[in-house]
Amino acid sequence: MGDQGTTRRNLLRAGGALAAVAGVAACGAKSRPAAAATPSGRPAGTGGTAAGTGRNLAGSTPDWAALAHRLSGRLIRPGQADYAEAAELFQPRFDTVRPAAVAYAASAQDVAACLAFARSAGVPIVARNGGHNYAGWSTVSNGLVVDVGRMNTVHAGGATASVGAGARLIDVYTGLAASGRTIPAGSCPSVGVSGLTLGGGVGVTGRANGLTCDNLIGAEIVTPDGQIREVGPGAGQDPDLFWALRGAGGGNFGVVTRLDFRTHAADDCAYGFLSWPWSRARQAIEAWQRWAPKAQDNLWANLHLTADWDGTLRVESTVNLYGGSRAELANLVDRLTERPSSASFHSASYLTTMQVMGGVAGDTEAQAHVPGVLPGHSPAGRVTRSSYGARSDFFTQPLTGAGAAAVVAAVARYRSYAPKGGHAAVAFDALGGAINRVGAHNTAFVHRSGLFLAQYSADYPAGVTGGTAAKHSWAWVDNTWDAMRPYASGEAYQNYVDPQLHGWEQAYYGANAARLRQVKKQYDPTGLFRFPQGVPLA
Repeated sequence: MGDQGTTRRNLLRAGGALAAVAGVAACGAKSRPAAAATPSGRPAGTGGTAAGTGRNLAGSTPDWAALAHRLSGRLIRPGQADYAEAAELFQPRFDTVRPAAVAYAASAQDVAACLAFARSAGVPIVARNGGHNYAGWSTVSNGLVVDVGRMNTVHAGGATASVGAGARLIDVYTGLAASGRTIPAGSCPSVGVSGLTLGGGVGVTGRANGLTCDNLIGAEIVTPDGQIREVGPGAGQDPDLFWALRGAGGGNFGVVTRLDFRTHAADDCAYGFLSWPWSRARQAIEAWQRWAPKAQDNLWANLHLTADWDGTLRVESTVNLYGGSRAELANLVDRLTERPSSASFHSASYLTTMQVMGGVAGDTEAQAHVPGVLPGHSPAGRVTRSSYGARSDFFTQPLTGAGAAAVVAAVARYRSYAPKGGHAAVAFDALGGAINRVGAHNTAFVHRSGLFLAQYSADYPAGVTGGTAAKHSWAWVDNTWDAMRPYASGEAYQNYVDPQLHGWEQAYYGANAARLRQVKKQYDPTGLFRFPQGVPLA
């Protein structure tokens, strides 16, 4: 469900230093149920109802009033005042997709009622949390969207926490900080915790504490048969389903309604912003990749090469030392063989650091939610909707000099593609540490030998949802991805879902794909949950 969405085009400023965190690496789409329209030039999904009629495939009209009567939450239908906002995803390019209804489920029982309705009425159904799905697969034309956003409570107790599936990352960080605890997660404040977790969960403290899914110790899920299951690793807890949820759970096996986590101390952090002149971009890449993935576990760093439509080019890095001091962080940065031309270092509480990383320092918790979280309950903040194209790669070997030069050349070429107001980036996130000490088969998340994760992203200009500007943005993304084929591992991040990726099952799940098919067959034998890159039946 939900995030692995966001546009990480946040501008992080501290002490005059600028870290342009560009693209969508932090706010990626995390929800992957069922089919939906995709942007111009991308593969289209498959609908389950006659378009524009609200009828099912049998041609009859489902009894939506009966469903509304069964719910303790709210059902919103076309024609109601809140429908336009309820139908929105994070990216405006999906605004033409019009579901037949959006159910704001208030409980697992509400979700079970929605699944029973979908089965009996022959209506396609998808789950949604943050709505950041890159392909728009958390909505469906003329289908039923089950939004879990109302189930957003955060309860901490000792070294564990129970989190409603509808919570956003800013809710989780804020709620746990009150008890001095946290979980490793991403930086986009409006991304849904469930989507992030179920697809893996790469984040700022992952090298120290593992992926978000590595810290999942149990969950409540409503499976397609309508059962509300408490799953976990033990006998009698559906351990195979729990295994699958840790890396392949988004939209494949049911609707998760609660997540139980192992938590960690929310230690103060030191963070910093580094930059290099564009003339030293290749050398910065080579130095960064020798340093960041092999540093001590509590150090995390990204590296972004960004381009604006007007030809402005930048090389920047954000670094974070979990539980460390500014002096310690400065000493670690000194080990870079290509020294940055500018660097600024800061220290703050864990919560403040995550707010800075998400570009919402100074905002209230409510303002850090994207508009449209719940109709009528979204105060305006700095998190705004935007459209973008993105693809990803895991790198398991360092880039050669030729590979680093290929990245630099690709970013420099953006100006020849760029629509006015456009922005593009190649973003590297350091892996290693605790992430790679988990076995590839211990969870469904198979990517356990990566040095860094790369994302190639291009934002559409403000107000653009399609047409020539979108095609040009996608052309740059595709050509940049093509240029890296000789150097990348062939693995891709399932939370950065890529609708046109050939061999996606192997790229996302590798040797775990066969077991995932068996789990799909056991828990969703009729394929109630289906979308173009959903786990196939065995």
